[in-house]
Amino acid sequence: MRVFDTSTYFCIFNFLFVILISHAQVVEPNNVVQPIPNVQPGVNPQVSGSLFTGSIDNAYWGVNLVPFGPAYGDLEVAGGFLTSGQTINLYQFFPFYGGLYNYTTISVNGYLSFATVLDQGPTINVGLETDWPRVQDPAMIAPYLCKQQINQDGIPGLQTGVHFRLILRRSLFGSGNDGAAPAAGFFGQNLADACPGTPGSYIRCDARSDFFLEEMMRWLQEGVAGAGMFRADAALVVTWHNTASAVSGRSDIVDNGLATYQVVWLTDHSARLSYVILNYDKLGFDAADFRQNSRSGRCRALFNGGNHTGLVDVDPTQPFKETPKILAQRSGVPSMVRGRYMFRVDDVVRPGGCSNKTGGTYPMLIYPNIVNTLGELTIDINAICLEYTKTYILMIEQRQTARCTVLNPSIARCFIPRIYDWGTKTVYFQPQAGFADDDRTFIGYVYFVPPTLDPMRLEIGNVFEWFKNPMPSTIMPLTWYPRNFTNPDINPAEYRLPLWEPSLYNVQLGLYVIGYEEGKDAQLKKFRPKYRVLCRLATYANRNQDEYRFRPQEEWINLNIVEQWYLSPRERQTELYMYRVGFLKLAPIRALDGFFEAPTLISGLVSSPISLHFLWTVENPEFQHHFGNQGVMNIEARTAFVVKKATQMCNDWYDEDGAMSNFIRETETGAPCPCTETQARMDIGRFMPHPRCSQEFRDISCPEMIGAENCYMSAQNVYSKEFARHQREIRLEERFRTHYGQVCCYSKEGFLQQTTYQPVIKVIENMFYNPGFPMRAYEFGSSPYMGHFQNPGMSAYFNDYMPYFLCCKFAKFRCQMFYWRRPSSSCQNYLPPAVGTIMGGGAVTTIDNQRFIFDQPGIFTLLHIPKTLFSPEVRVQVRLERYPNRKIDFSLLGHYMSQADLVQPTNVTVVTGVAIESTGTDRVVVTARGDTRRFRYRTNIIVGNILRYFDTLRIQKYNGFMIYVNNVQRGQPEIYVVLEAEEVGLKITESYALDIDRLSNFQESMGLLDIRLSVPPQYGIRPDGNNLEDDGLMRARVTGLLRPFPESNMGVMNEPLTLNEVNNEAVREQIIMQYLIQGTDETTSTYQQYVTNQNPDANMFMSNTDFDRAFSVFPEVAMKNNPIYSVAPKYTRGIHRFVPQTGADIIQRLQMCRALQENPRVGMQPLQGPLTFQLGSRFCPDNPAMIIAVCGDSVPCLNDYTLFNSEVLGTQIEDAWNSYTNDRINAIRRYNSCGAINIEYPEYMTKTPAFGSGYLQGDVVRFGCFQTHWIHGEYEYKCSLHYDRHNPFRIGWEWNKGFQPWCRAKEIENYLTWLTALASSLAIILAFMLVFLTCWCVKQRRVNDNRPPARVYTTDSPKPRRPMSRSNGYGRDSRISPAPSPARPIELRARGPTSSQNSQLSPRRGSLHGMNTRV
Repeated sequence: MRVFDTSTYFCIFNFLFVILISHAQVVEPNNVVQPIPNVQPGVNPQVSGSLFTGSIDNAYWGVNLVPFGPAYGDLEVAGGFLTSGQTINLYQFFPFYGGLYNYTTISVNGYLSFATVLDQGPTINVGLETDWPRVQDPAMIAPYLCKQQINQDGIPGLQTGVHFRLILRRSLFGSGNDGAAPAAGFFGQNLADACPGTPGSYIRCDARSDFFLEEMMRWLQEGVAGAGMFRADAALVVTWHNTASAVSGRSDIVDNGLATYQVVWLTDHSARLSYVILNYDKLGFDAADFRQNSRSGRCRALFNGGNHTGLVDVDPTQPFKETPKILAQRSGVPSMVRGRYMFRVDDVVRPGGCSNKTGGTYPMLIYPNIVNTLGELTIDINAICLEYTKTYILMIEQRQTARCTVLNPSIARCFIPRIYDWGTKTVYFQPQAGFADDDRTFIGYVYFVPPTLDPMRLEIGNVFEWFKNPMPSTIMPLTWYPRNFTNPDINPAEYRLPLWEPSLYNVQLGLYVIGYEEGKDAQLKKFRPKYRVLCRLATYANRNQDEYRFRPQEEWINLNIVEQWYLSPRERQTELYMYRVGFLKLAPIRALDGFFEAPTLISGLVSSPISLHFLWTVENPEFQHHFGNQGVMNIEARTAFVVKKATQMCNDWYDEDGAMSNFIRETETGAPCPCTETQARMDIGRFMPHPRCSQEFRDISCPEMIGAENCYMSAQNVYSKEFARHQREIRLEERFRTHYGQVCCYSKEGFLQQTTYQPVIKVIENMFYNPGFPMRAYEFGSSPYMGHFQNPGMSAYFNDYMPYFLCCKFAKFRCQMFYWRRPSSSCQNYLPPAVGTIMGGGAVTTIDNQRFIFDQPGIFTLLHIPKTLFSPEVRVQVRLERYPNRKIDFSLLGHYMSQADLVQPTNVTVVTGVAIESTGTDRVVVTARGDTRRFRYRTNIIVGNILRYFDTLRIQKYNGFMIYVNNVQRGQPEIYVVLEAEEVGLKITESYALDIDRLSNFQESMGLLDIRLSVPPQYGIRPDGNNLEDDGLMRARVTGLLRPFPESNMGVMNEPLTLNEVNNEAVREQIIMQYLIQGTDETTSTYQQYVTNQNPDANMFMSNTDFDRAFSVFPEVAMKNNPIYSVAPKYTRGIHRFVPQTGADIIQRLQMCRALQENPRVGMQPLQGPLTFQLGSRFCPDNPAMIIAVCGDSVPCLNDYTLFNSEVLGTQIEDAWNSYTNDRINAIRRYNSCGAINIEYPEYMTKTPAFGSGYLQGDVVRFGCFQTHWIHGEYEYKCSLHYDRHNPFRIGWEWNKGFQPWCRAKEIENYLTWLTALASSLAIILAFMLVFLTCWCVKQRRVNDNRPPARVYTTDSPKPRRPMSRSNGYGRDSRISPAPSPARPIELRARGPTSSQNSQLSPRRGSLHGMNTRV
C-alpha cells in the first residue's frame, strides 16, 4: 500500500475542488432562467446579484463578475507585457469615443488603451491634464487607472493575473440559430472552425458565446435606458484578478490589499453602438503608494477620448474623490448587484444606470429623446438612484411637468403630456420629497418634433396612398416593435420583475383614429386645435416572444371595418366631416375603458397625418340610405360618395378661407419666391430645401408637388413689414413674425412653376406639374405652437394640404378654386441676398464681390452686425488652423519619431470650426472632428455646450436657430444653420461632402470646412460690390472677414482670382488688425484666451453664455474649446513658424520642383545628389508637373494642390470655386417679372411652351385651344418693359394688354354662326320694315300738317248744307258753295251760360236771312 503525505492529499483536494467549481460554472444554454410565476407584490424573490451574474452564488468568482479564467477560454497577459501592455486583435471594429478600433492594449495598470501610454512618474496622467501634443494623451477605457503589479512571489493559494477573451456571435460567420442549443456547422464544417479568419485562441464563437451575449443584453436592459434596442454581436471581457498596488509589500497582500475588477465591452455587427459594463469585486487600495498610502499615484476610474477630446469619470462624486475604493461598495444598478456600472461609449461617453451625485450638473440618459408634439408618449430615464417610496417628476422647460414611475432603482419611466412646441427643451429630473431631499443635479434635453418629421412614428405603409380616392387597397400594413409596449396593469417595481420579462409585454393594443380640427371653443371663446377619438379600427395582441425583441410585428388594417365607433349615427353624418385630417394611434387597451365612450388613451405610437375619407362610407347612415348595406363593397359607389362630400367640403373651405385676411399680400412682400432655383439654393438664410419635396434631400415623395425638380420652403415664418401712415420707408423694427409660410417649386430648367398655368397644361388626372403654393399655416408651426394656425404639422395639413386634396384630388373641377386662394409667387418683389464663401486653403469671395486668398492661424470674425435700434447683433467667428503635413508616417512613432512630431504643420490654413450667435439666441458651434475620429461623424454640432446628433432627426430647431443636415453622404458633412429673425444663413461643408467610401486611399475625410454665408438685402449690402451707393436708410455696418473693407469699392464682376491676390500683404495686415480675436494666434496660451472672454470680441469657442455655463462640465466641451490640429510648441516658433505663401512663392516653388523632376542630374558633386533629394522630398509636392498641367491658370487649384500635396483637394476646390462663381453670378442677378397670367377659363386651353417660364421679362406665352375648340380673346402675350406716358421716369414690366383668352367648342361656334346669320337676316328685314314704317309715318305726318283745319260748330248752330250741284253741259257738276262768313272769331263750343253777344252772332233757326244764300 502506498502512503500519501499531507501535501499530496492537499493537492488532490484542490484538484477536486477546481473540478467541482468548473462543473458548477458550466451553465448549459438550455437552462435559461425563467421568470418566477405567481410573484407576490412587494416580495423580492431573489437575492441581489444571484439571478444575473452567471456565476450563481459562488464566492470564488465574486458576486458580480462574469466567469473568467482558462476554463472559459481566457488567455493571460504575458508577464513581459504586464506594464507596457499586450496588444491583441479584436477581429471586429469596436467604436469608442468617436473612433473605431480593431485592437487594444491591455495593461496591468488597469486600462485598455488604443495608443502609447506615458507611465513615467508615480501617476499616469491622461486627459486635459497632459501637455498634448508634446506628450501622449491616449484614448483608453480605464476601470482602475494607477500603477499596479502582479505578485511574483508565488504565495501559496494566491491566484492572480490579467485575463482576457473575445466573444463573437456565430451569426457573424453564417452559423448559429440565436438559440441556446448548439447549431450545425457552417456548410457542414466543424463547430471548432465556426469562426474563420480568427486564429487567436482567446476567441470564442459557439453556443455559449451566444448565450453569454444574450445575458449581457439582459444586464444592459436592466440598467441603461434604451439598451433594449441594442443587439450585442461581440464582446471583449478583461479581468484584473488580485492585482496589487505598484509599491505594495507582502503585508499589503496578506492584509487583502488586492483588487479584482472587470471590463465587458460590447458592440453590434455594424459597429454603431457600444456599451461597457464595469464590475468591481474588491478594491484594496486607493493609490500606488506604499502601505495603502494615497498621497501619490492616485487611482482613477475613467474613460478618456484621447488627444484632448474629453474625459468622463466613472463616479464624479465626493465619496469617490475621497476614496476610490468605494466603487466596489456602491453600484450604478443597485437592483442587480453591488460594484456594477454601465456606460454607452460609442461616441461621447454617456453614463447609464444611476448616480448618487448630489451637487453640480450630471447628464441624464434619456430614451427616446425624440418625442412627437402630439405627446402621450413615455420615455425612460437614467438619473438619480431611485427609491420605490418616493415620487419623481420630470420638469420640462417652459411647459408642464411629467409624472414618472420607478421601473427599478436605475430607470424611471416618465409620461410626456401633449406639448405644443417644436424644438429642444431642457428637462430636469428630481424627487418630490421636500426641500431636504430636493436634488436638482440631473439635467437633459428632449426634442419635440412635428408628426410630419417624427422618425419614430407608427408605420402604416406608404402614407401617400392614404390620400388617394379610391385608395389602392382597403388592406393597409401596420408595423411596430412589440417591445415598445408594456402592460399598463403590471408595475415592474411592484412585482420586482426584470425589464426583460416577457410577461411585461403581453398586452392588447387598439388602433384608434384621432380626428383633428381647428375650431371654435365656446368656453374659451377662441379658435384652437381639437383632438377627438373617432373610432377603433382593430385590436391586436402584442407579441412578447423572444424572437420579436428585434423583429417588428407586422399586421394588416381592414379599412372597410370599424370595430367600435365613438360617434353617434347623427355625428357620423355631420361632425365627422369637420375633421379634415387625423392620424392613427396604437395604444394599449385598459380593462377600465368603456365600450361606447371614447377612452382616454395612454402612451402609444402615432402615425403621420392622414386623410379620413375612408371613414365616410363605413357605417354611414347617409351612404347606406343611397347604396344600401353592401355599398361599402362597391368601389364606384364609395368613390362617388367621397367626390360628393369632398366637393361640399371644398366649397365650404373656399368660403371659410375667403372670409379670412388676405395673407397673400404678406407672403408676396415678406417672402416672395426667388426667380430661379439657383437663387433659392444660394439664399440659405430665407429658403431651405423642402424636407419632403426636394432632390437635395433625396426625398421627392410629396404628392401635392409632384412634377417639380426641386421645391424650397421658407426657412422661417414669413416676416411682415408694416408701413406707418406718414412714413414710406421700411425699417427693420417694423418686421414682425406671422404664421404664414412660402413654398416655391421649380422646373427642370430652374424656373418657377405657376398655379395659374396648372389647370391649363393639365392633360391627365395626376399631372406631373404641381406648383408650390403659399401656406396660411407654416408647416413647422408658429410660436407659441398652441393656437389657431400654430400647431406644427397638423395646422398645415388642416388649413392647406387637406384643402388641396379635397379640391384637386377628391373633387372634380375644383382645383382652380384652391389655386385662387393659394396662388403661387411670381418673384416680383424678390431681392437677391449677398453671398460670400471661404473654402479650401483660405480662398475667399466676400459678400460684396471681393476675391483673395488669406492664410493665418487664429480665430477671426467672419461676420459682425452690430446691435442697433433696428436689428439684433449677429456674430460669426471661424477658427483657422494650420493644416498638418500628410507626408508624416505615423507608423514611425516610437521608432524614429516622438509624439510631438506626429503633427507637423504646413503653411496653409483651413477652417476647422465656426461659431454663430445672435442677440437672445443659443450659441451654435460646428467643428470638424479630429484625426482618427471622422468615421461615423465627420463634424460636431454643439448647441449650448451639448453635442447634438442628426442621425434620425435631420431638422432641429433651437432658440432663434434652425439647423438641418443633408446626410446623403455618410457622416453629416453638409450642415445648414439659419438665424430665423435675422434671415442669415450658413452652409458648412466638410471636405467638399466627398463620398470617402469610394476613395480607397483615404480611411477618413480630410478634416477641413467650407463655409458659405448668405446675408439678406435688408442690411443694405450690394452683392455687386458697389459699396458707394447709399439707399438712405439707417442700417447696421456689416463687417468681417467676408466684408473686410465695407467702405471700398474694390469688387468687379466676372473678374477671376489672380496670383497677386494670394496672401497680399496689404490685405493681410488690415484683416489681422481688424478681425483677429485677441489672444487666439498660435503663440497665445489657453490662459490668455480665457482672459479675453469679457471683451466684446470674446472668443466664442472658449467663452460661455450664462445658460451654457451649467453644461460646461459635459465632456464634449473639450471638442469645442480645443483646436483639432494642435501642434507642439516647437512648431509655432523658429524655422517652423507660420510663413504665408504668396502667389509668387507658389509659382517659384512649382517651377523649381518641376525642374528637379524633369531635368536629369548627371555628373553631380558627391553631396549635391543627397541635398537635391532632401530639398525635393521636403519642400516639393509630389509630381509638380502634373499640378501645372491639371490646374492651368486656376489660382485656387494651384494653391491647394501645391500646399496640401493632394490632387483630390486641388481638383475639388477648382470645381467648387468655378461652380460657386457661376452660381453667384446667377444668384445676385435682378430678374424682372411680370407675374403669371391669370387664366380664368382654362377649359380646353393649351399653353406654348407648356412647361416653359411664363413670368420673366422677355417671356412669350401663347395660348391655344384643342382642335375641337376655337380660341377667343388675346392669345399671345409678351412680358416687356413699359413706360408711363404721364411720367417717363416710372417704368414697369407688364404683359401686353388684351382680353382674357378662352375656348369655345366648334359645334357651339357653328351653331352660333348660323344663329347669327339668321338673326342678321331677320334684323335686316326688320330694319327695312322699320325704315318703311318710319317713312310712312313721316309722310302721314306731313299730310296731316298740310290739311286745313276742320270746322267745328256748336250744338245750337244749324247744320251746314251740302252744296248743290248741277250739270253744266260739259259733263261736270257745278257745285254751289255757300258765301263766306264774316272775318271774325267764332266760338266753336259754348262752355257755360250763353251771353247775349254770342246769341246775336248765332244764326236764327228756321230762317235763311242773313246766311248770304241765294236761290
